[in-house]
Amino acid sequence: MDLSDPPVTALYFDGRSSRARPVMLSVADGKLVTCGEDVERRDALAVLRLSEPLGHAPRLVTFPDGAHCEVSDDAAFRRMLARSGQRDAPVVRWQFSRTAVAVSLAVLVACLVLAHEWLLPRLARQVAERVPAELATRVSDETLAMLDANVFGPSQLPVARQQALSARLATLKQADMPTVRPQLLFRQGRPMGANALALPSGLIVVTDELVALARNDEEILGVLAHEMGHVSQRHGLRLAIESSAVGLFAAWYIGDVSALLAGVPAALSQARYSRGFEREADDFAARLLVLNGIPVGRLADILERMDGPPEPLEGGSRTGSEHSRSPFAYFATHPLTAERIHRLRAAP
Repeated sequence: MDLSDPPVTALYFDGRSSRARPVMLSVADGKLVTCGEDVERRDALAVLRLSEPLGHAPRLVTFPDGAHCEVSDDAAFRRMLARSGQRDAPVVRWQFSRTAVAVSLAVLVACLVLAHEWLLPRLARQVAERVPAELATRVSDETLAMLDANVFGPSQLPVARQQALSARLATLKQADMPTVRPQLLFRQGRPMGANALALPSGLIVVTDELVALARNDEEILGVLAHEMGHVSQRHGLRLAIESSAVGLFAAWYIGDVSALLAGVPAALSQARYSRGFEREADDFAARLLVLNGIPVGRLADILERMDGPPEPLEGGSRTGSEHSRSPFAYFATHPLTAERIHRLRAAP
């Protein structure tokens, strides 16, 4: 640098006292020249430690003997260093580059999307598979108690009818498939309407409205087979666990899932299954129905009516799309029902 170039003002601290001395900084022959009251020194740029710029905070120049300078005009100081051939570290330069900032943001967004779409579901599956049966039962009981208090009403379905449906479900063959032994419970759906839902322990709650909506028992078995698919793949636990990413990583790393599962009942009562989960449950149901000689179209038929215009029932009550407007959307119309119906009707 030419010494005629304007120097940069700074405050000099000798490292032994708190006294600040005004000095002028310049660069000559690869050295930082510091001149001021009782101060005159030349130090090679290579031995100096420069702090990173932090907003409007002074830039610090630390000398080998512990002394340092505070430079307020960082822009002028950087220009002076640049003209001498001295450059900040790449990470410091990138902070002042719009292109580098934009690329960094794009990489950050890509990493977040990758973590959400790929890493989080896989960790949730690993954690869900570690959940002991007794914990799954506890979570299911707590969820059912919450729903009984806020959503469901006592079933008005005759006990004989309930027993007949439970017996029919128990006769389904599950050869060459993950065995699921569901237990049926019957409730009035109220805002939930015509539907069934699976809890992590294998409990499947069937609403009176679903039984009334079905034109035959094979349609009900189709819905129950779908819910058995959710149980088989532990979708409820996986979905609830994914909703608590911090707790998920702790549970996966430490191996203790009990604290994480404390919030599962509330998560289950508000969540909705993803497209992937619904497809897995539909595929499970299709295999189970075919194995038992039941047309896969039975499930598509009742899904179509559940997702279509409401149908009147005895006493003037209605089922179908009415429940899709309730706050309990998780138990109402499943996502992309039209796509699911198309896939089921195309199944062999």
